[in-house]
Amino acid sequence: MRVWEGIRLYENVVCRSPEDLFLLIQEALRVGEGALVRVFPSNERSAYIHILVDEEKLLLAEVVFIRTGGRLRGESAVRYLLEALSAPVVADVYSLGDEEVKKTVLSNLELYEETPHTLLFEMFLPKLWRSSPTFLKSAFSSCSLK
Repeated sequence: MRVWEGIRLYENVVCRSPEDLFLLIQEALRVGEGALVRVFPSNERSAYIHILVDEEKLLLAEVVFIRTGGRLRGESAVRYLLEALSAPVVADVYSLGDEEVKKTVLSNLELYEETPHTLLFEMFLPKLWRSSPTFLKSAFSSCSLK
């Protein structure tokens, strides 16, 4: 992935859950229009997972295996990321301006087409988006306002 780097906000931060990584991304999005995230998982395969997001969705996803130079792209990379987030990971997070986001996407059009443009909260907060309205309704009805 060819990347137009922005402002490095976080380096070598341990994320113990998908929610931890989501919060770092949200901080980067407060500063800029997009975030570039590099994740190093704790599994036995040494790899870097790179994702680019804008304010609401995933734009690019790629996994680069350090020892072999092999790559996973698009949907396979997203699945690898979600699996990796079941254990602690180390993350670097950069904030990008609108121009840097657009240049990065244009430099990686094939990867952009391969990547599912999943909403961020669907990726990182699955318990929230899988909740049914019935569940939420019963949760609210059990709380009484005084």
